[in-house]
Amino acid sequence: MAEIRELPRVSVNKLGEYLVATPARRKRIIHDQKHPPEQQYLRYPEASHAITDFLCRGMDLSILREHQRRFACSVPQTEFEAQRLQLCSEALERFADLVPWLDLEETLISAVGAEPPVLEVAGVTISVRPEVVLQRMDRHGNARVGLMKLYFSKHQPLDERSGQYIGTLLQRFTEQHLCPLGPCDHRLIQVVDVFAGTVFTAPRAHIRRLSDVVLACEEIAERWSVH
Repeated sequence: MAEIRELPRVSVNKLGEYLVATPARRKRIIHDQKHPPEQQYLRYPEASHAITDFLCRGMDLSILREHQRRFACSVPQTEFEAQRLQLCSEALERFADLVPWLDLEETLISAVGAEPPVLEVAGVTISVRPEVVLQRMDRHGNARVGLMKLYFSKHQPLDERSGQYIGTLLQRFTEQHLCPLGPCDHRLIQVVDVFAGTVFTAPRAHIRRLSDVVLACEEIAERWSVH
């Protein structure tokens, strides 16, 4: 049976889209977040897992190829599953092209875990679910920390504004939940649009964007019961 969320909850990627969307698209996002698809109908969890594995195991491209071979050898039971495996394989190919632009030299990369904490803003739960934690020493030898979040969509690429909104929320998440690892460095906050081949970092100035997030969440909370 399809899930219906009684309390307002939105993914960080969809909130980033919501903040720059038309009124009609905003209405659709709220509906889709209130009535999320069942787990088996999500398209990219295997791609996310494979890229996380690659990042945490030394960024050896053979790891991505290994996952692609596994996708190719899988026997799909449905047309949807066949399409999903093809999309995941293509996502790994696109991500491999992005690797030289990620600026991850001398960076310690670790997986976030299966059940990361959430953000709570204006009555809305924001599911952030970053893929990996990024840690690096600055030039003075002080630890700095950030996050990488993957975005998968072949037909709805992130624009600069939505990418920066997502980056701002990742920065807030880092400040709230990862402070024992060190101060957040906005340059270590990466939002990777895999299919578009773009990488966004969190903006240095984020107070206005956080205000926009609060207003958007207030709007989502107000409209939740009618969608």
